[in-house]
Amino acid sequence: MLTRDEVSAILGQPVTSAEGAASDMDYKTATLSLEATVGVEDENDSEGSMAGARKATGMLGGTAEDVPHLGDDAFFGAMSVLYVRKGDTVITIQPPNYQQIAAMAAFGKVTEARMGSPEQAQAMKDFMKTEKHDPLQAGLKGADDMQGALATVAAVSKKQGTPEEVKGRAVAVALATKVLSKL
Repeated sequence: MLTRDEVSAILGQPVTSAEGAASDMDYKTATLSLEATVGVEDENDSEGSMAGARKATGMLGGTAEDVPHLGDDAFFGAMSVLYVRKGDTVITIQPPNYQQIAAMAAFGKVTEARMGSPEQAQAMKDFMKTEKHDPLQAGLKGADDMQGALATVAAVSKKQGTPEEVKGRAVAVALATKVLSKL
């Protein structure tokens, strides 16, 4: 549905691979986790599909957040997946995980700094700041593996309000807008 060049322009880095079927593509860059998945499906009951996605978001602990002026119906669901309906077509966009990208970059600075140096101490503080807002931390607080997994799913299903999430959602809206322009 989208070319590598179109997605590259939105992601701000060249897409190195586009994998999948024409209706469900994963666009990857050379930066680990800087990727997006775009799905486009014609549905017999597109309104029912959207209602199901809203319900699933609630069941996972999140709240569907409407996105006005995008298709006939659009919302961010669990894990910042963007769902858009236009007529009988349902578009799903999984944006890049900028939280994970920021954490990996911050951790890289910790490992690159000289062991025990002031630079490494500062890099560790910066890394801890990025991890503080990572919803995956919720899973580490569970009493057992199952509780931890459920806590993680619930945490990532809720709006984070971080700059990384805002950036990911902006990318998702830009990708959906580009797909809608082709329908």
